Amino acid sequence: MRIGVLGTTVASTPEGPVGLGGPKQRALLAALALHRGRAVAVDTLADLVWDGTPPRGVAGTMQGYVAGLRRALEPDRTTRGGGTLLVTEQPGYALRLPDDDLDTVAFENAVASAHTLVAPLADALCRGRALPPGSPDAGGLGTLHDSLEEALGLWRGVPFAELGEVPAAVAERARLEELRVLATEDRAALGILLGLHATVAAELDALTRAHPLRERAWALRALALAGSGRQADALAVLREVRDVLDEELGLEPGPELRAVQTAVLRQDTIAVAEPAAPAPAASPASVAPPAAGVSTGSTTGHAPLPFPSLWPWSLAGRDDELTALTGLVDQVVAGTGSLAFVALTGEPGIGKSRLAIELATYADQQGVTIAWGRCSQDDGAPALWPWATVLERLGSALPSTAEGEDGSAAFRAWETVVQTVITAAEQAPLLLVLDDLHWADTSSLRVLRLLTEAVAAESPARLLVLATWREYPAPTGALAEVAEALARKHALRFQLRGISTQAAAQVFSQVAQAEPTDADADTLRQLTEGNPFFLVEYARLTRDGDVAALVAEGRPPAAVHEVLSRRLAHLSTATQDLLQTASVVGRIFDLSTLAVVADTDEDGALDGLDPAIEAGLVAEDGVDRFRFNHALVRDTVRNGLPQSRQARIHARTAEALSGRAGRETEVARHWLAAGPRHLAKAWPAAQAAARSATAVFAYVEALEMLEHALGAQDDDPASTAADRFEVLADLADVLRRAGRWLELREVAHEAIEVAEEAGELDLLIRAGVMTSTGALWTASGGDVDEVVVDALRQALDGLPPGDDARRCRVMLSLAGEIYYGTTPQEREALVEEAVAMARRLGDPVLVQQALVKGAIAIVRGVTARQRLTMTTEATDIARGLGDRVALVAALAMRGQAAGDLGEVAVLDECLAEGLAEADRIRHLYAQLVLKSLQVSWAAMRGQADVVDTFVDDMVELGKVITIPGSSESISGALMMQVLWRDGEELILEALRSMPPGGYVAAAAPMLTMLCRTGRLDEARDYLTSQREHIDDAIAADTWYSPMAWSMIAESACHLGDRALAATVYGRLVALEGQAACAGSGSTVGPVDMFLAMAAHAVGDDDLATRHADRAVELCGRWGVPLARAWVERERERFGF
Repeated sequence: MRIGVLGTTVASTPEGPVGLGGPKQRALLAALALHRGRAVAVDTLADLVWDGTPPRGVAGTMQGYVAGLRRALEPDRTTRGGGTLLVTEQPGYALRLPDDDLDTVAFENAVASAHTLVAPLADALCRGRALPPGSPDAGGLGTLHDSLEEALGLWRGVPFAELGEVPAAVAERARLEELRVLATEDRAALGILLGLHATVAAELDALTRAHPLRERAWALRALALAGSGRQADALAVLREVRDVLDEELGLEPGPELRAVQTAVLRQDTIAVAEPAAPAPAASPASVAPPAAGVSTGSTTGHAPLPFPSLWPWSLAGRDDELTALTGLVDQVVAGTGSLAFVALTGEPGIGKSRLAIELATYADQQGVTIAWGRCSQDDGAPALWPWATVLERLGSALPSTAEGEDGSAAFRAWETVVQTVITAAEQAPLLLVLDDLHWADTSSLRVLRLLTEAVAAESPARLLVLATWREYPAPTGALAEVAEALARKHALRFQLRGISTQAAAQVFSQVAQAEPTDADADTLRQLTEGNPFFLVEYARLTRDGDVAALVAEGRPPAAVHEVLSRRLAHLSTATQDLLQTASVVGRIFDLSTLAVVADTDEDGALDGLDPAIEAGLVAEDGVDRFRFNHALVRDTVRNGLPQSRQARIHARTAEALSGRAGRETEVARHWLAAGPRHLAKAWPAAQAAARSATAVFAYVEALEMLEHALGAQDDDPASTAADRFEVLADLADVLRRAGRWLELREVAHEAIEVAEEAGELDLLIRAGVMTSTGALWTASGGDVDEVVVDALRQALDGLPPGDDARRCRVMLSLAGEIYYGTTPQEREALVEEAVAMARRLGDPVLVQQALVKGAIAIVRGVTARQRLTMTTEATDIARGLGDRVALVAALAMRGQAAGDLGEVAVLDECLAEGLAEADRIRHLYAQLVLKSLQVSWAAMRGQADVVDTFVDDMVELGKVITIPGSSESISGALMMQVLWRDGEELILEALRSMPPGGYVAAAAPMLTMLCRTGRLDEARDYLTSQREHIDDAIAADTWYSPMAWSMIAESACHLGDRALAATVYGRLVALEGQAACAGSGSTVGPVDMFLAMAAHAVGDDDLATRHADRAVELCGRWGVPLARAWVERERERFGF
């Protein structure tokens, strides 16, 4: 018999786990184990079990628990003695076990034994000395490492969990935790000596965060990073611990840390063990079988599986599926099939989760790491809940907004989750189970889809991903996308159906402990359609009755809920009432919450739950945590409650959960379901839940909560305009973060309306700048948003005269908003005043923002030099501030200005650094801008592979984010992709479907493509019919104009239109020496070549020749051979 208390209290024999009864009975066993074989008085045990407040008549209760434990631990014990484990001894009882059979003693002995050998090795390692003479070789160190791995694997959670915060248990936990940290450090030292640097670095990252004052752990972490070739990261860790020690204790690092820093700086070789001496091979017979596990039967030293012990009935009717699945595990372990995906689908109760658990049990026995993410049926589950549990199993945690708050942070967070999984699978075989995806939040599903895309077939990761979901209703939305992604990965798909009559009879007989006749078994199979859950509930219903009588009823239960309703009716009224309350609280519920909501004490709630646990309707899910055994059980119980009563329970549950960290979404869902009397609490709770979801980048869920908040405010007469504004402000922020910029304007309009209603100037300012904050292109696509412009002008009028950061921001936003509705001079005057004001205010953040937003607002050809100066300064300020998001924005705008000017060295520098930073922080908006800029220049340079890759990237980005101008940018990139590959015909066909006018007038390039493809007559007709649009394009002066003017100049040359050529030459000549660009998108060569064409058209070939010579020179300087070849061809064609 083995007893485990390093977690919830468990017991096992070589035959398997032993049932220990309810929580109090397990607490008694934990209290006895705490005293390690010493006799413990009954009063002392009672104080431990009931935390100092035992109930009346505790002696009799204690005797009952002792008797129950004796039956469980020693089933062969006679009534009057004969037992050797739980013995009666003055002054009470004692638990007598061999040392190795109690996990705390086994753990302590293993750690002490290993530390004696490891301590001198770790000292030498951390002080930069040679290992002591006679140190074990790699074989000996490997054995030590394995022994510590096995000892640490005994930990399954909080030791003596059932004893709560009893002082004796708290003290013992602290002692054991100190030993656990010591064992982890020793294992890390051995890992470094064995060359396992990457694995050790990951383990110690978590340890140093949990125990920041352990200098040895920091030293080992730095050594592991250095040994992995990550010297910069090692030095960063050493700086971090120096800061921690200074802030927490006012101390300098000790000698070990100083020695490690010196070693890292000198790039000293990290000590390694001598190779193991060859040993004779052992025969299979000489290898000892693994010892029986304490709880799950795992022999791997892993943490316990994240699900309860297996059912007391066998898995029947799934042999083929299980054989196929275990075969995949074998392939992953062996490395012959390192990557596999599985989808299990079927109706509720068909056995999807059971099959997944059977597979996980097998995988655990093969040494596979198990990471289990269970999606919650409860609407109030936090976003990314299944991934939070997966990451916890892998020793990590969800990223938070502390790591970045720009609009692409969600994607970065998803990538972090995915990379954590892949890294874990590269270190050891990993089974990732995601159960009940039909309940998954959208963000969780997107992470899974990203995982399928991110892990490549040639990856060194050994990963098996198993996903389950209900077959009906058919998947839609994000779940449908996951199903499609899994199909593309050739996932093994099982659509589970009902089991056979023979299998049904097997399950029924094991549960009901009564053998059905062949006829009864066939009838049961027909009634239940072979659904295992339905069968089990039928069997439980007949456990104490007559199988044949039930089957022979005139109307036997024909649906699961009917069977469950009958079984529920066998429970007492008190238990039924308690279950109804619990069904509203959630599929999984904790004892303290249930007790508060049910208006009882915790012991009373336990007493009420015991019959439901005994009946198999409810199961324990940890200490003082319970769950309905199946969603169908919970649904059946809850459906028996009228809506009004459910609403009242929702309200009590919300009150009970309020203020608990991490439960914000649950609180919101309960208040929202509590009915109209609680709207005043519902919308603030929904807003708080949205902020909680935003903190883990779950923007879809945050948006859903904010919509709920707005809906609740609509019906809450006490809600004020200021209240609504704050919810709208949060909504705008989440839309911006999610990259859904096109939806932002409608929110801004409502926010402006609410701000005006409230009469608050600051609210009006915040609403007015919503649409331009964080934008890298002009805020509106070709239009002027009069609602926003009026609000900004009203705000300017309302602000007091003088320098004010608010005035500065309003002027910058106004300059951007009026881009298409006023003269460039008005915009430039606003920007000039705003930048000067920011400088006078002396806030570097404001100055940096003013320079970038100002550059965006004044973008046109003749301002390129001014914009380059502004954005260069903005880049330097962002670097000084250490603000990566601001840096990427500045680099993107600086690169655009450099491209306009043809300063290719600056352009290439901005593209290289900007794309690297944008990729690092997954700034999707900046990626789109920078890649569109890269495409044109790479195309002119003949870098076809780069062009194709970046165009594909832009198309994919366009599916993720919606930004004003993004579709035009992607269209331009697609045209640049083929322009220098003789793709004029393709471009022409694309342009025919585009509007000739507007802020991106297709008339100019359309006219040019007609000329380039030899359709001169059609070009003349087109010029006549679209003359108004051509004239508008000449008159305009926007980011698009340099390319539009250049195209018109070329067309005038082809058509011999002197007047048109003369007019457009006057516009283009100010841009001599620059590139013919359309913002950060299309670039079609040097302006000088188009000036040459216009000069030729008006008959001045000398001028044309000078311009053309300059164009050839510029092409050479820029390194754009395809553009130069085109210039030479056109010179030959026109003779200048």
